[in-house]
Amino acid sequence: MNAIASLRPDNAGSPDPALLWAAVEALPESLAIVASGLVIYANPAWRGMFECPDPDRLQGMPLEDLLPSDICSFSAGDGLRGDGEDSREGQFVYIRKDGTRRHLELAREVFELRGGEFQVLHTRDVSRQKQLERQLREAQTFEAVGRLVGGVAHDFNNLLTGIMLYCDLLIGELEKNSRPYRHVQEMRMAGEHGAALVQQLLAVAHPRPEEAREFALNEVVAGIEDLLIRLLGENIVLHTALAADLGAVRMDPSQVQQILLNLVLNARDAMPDGGQITIATRNCSKGVTGSELPGELWVELSVADTGDGMDAETLDRAFEPFFTTKQPGRGNGLGLATARRLARQQGGTIVAESQPGKGTRVSVRLPRVQPDAPSNSKVEVIS
Repeated sequence: MNAIASLRPDNAGSPDPALLWAAVEALPESLAIVASGLVIYANPAWRGMFECPDPDRLQGMPLEDLLPSDICSFSAGDGLRGDGEDSREGQFVYIRKDGTRRHLELAREVFELRGGEFQVLHTRDVSRQKQLERQLREAQTFEAVGRLVGGVAHDFNNLLTGIMLYCDLLIGELEKNSRPYRHVQEMRMAGEHGAALVQQLLAVAHPRPEEAREFALNEVVAGIEDLLIRLLGENIVLHTALAADLGAVRMDPSQVQQILLNLVLNARDAMPDGGQITIATRNCSKGVTGSELPGELWVELSVADTGDGMDAETLDRAFEPFFTTKQPGRGNGLGLATARRLARQQGGTIVAESQPGKGTRVSVRLPRVQPDAPSNSKVEVIS
């Protein structure tokens, strides 16, 4: 307090210093004043942002203890860098004590007073803006992939149609129950399966506009199982454990397809040497944290693998968009992030459990349609 008190204007025509002081203290935007690399004042908003409630502890602290060193280096002679960017601004990631990451934007100006040089700093949390930018990039990526897959699938479907046509011609010319006749029939059946897989791929890569309806998750698992088996390859075994009495959910089935596909492909990539994947469904009435949710009914879809698992640090960042431990070109880090976004849109939750060497289990929980609710009713979502 004494350090900043000496900087207050004392001219008769200046605003009341006490008023200026109160305004800066009440300012909702964070503000700090730095001299010679040391913080000499920070208002409550700044102290709250950097979790330093005690002003005496913050006063005199080196700025580098709070901000990255490349952000701290600044002097009055700095202007525009050679790359055209203003060195008075910058962005960095601040990790809070609870482990959450915040994207902060820093703006600053230099002023001189009584022969001394000072910096006034302002930080702003742009985490939400960053999240929206990531979501936009994610949507653009999926759109581009959807167009590419749609074009390839369309051409491939035309090839399959030609193959099945020629099979029909051969079947008409061959003697029934002969070996060539049976071989051509098998060829045609394989073509039909291929055409069905193409349609499933198109539904996932380029889904139709959302058409929410009531259905059991088991329907989606059964409908996409053949596609998943082919995507997994020969060294991975797919198991299903589906509850016979599974309740219904209300959402777009193509969204569940996308969630399931992302989770299974993530599990596949975690087992390069092969293993087992289990898709399970069940009814439940507890939240992800284990606390009871009175009056809430849930349906759970889980995907478990026997892969290498994840350590605590990796697991903590697993749902972060664009975070991936895969080799370049093997993944973009959007699978779990997309699954979480789709689940949350429906008022659901998603959680991952994993230990190194013991595999990973990802569980998605969605609100269950009340058994006595009319088909056009909406499930109340408790955030």
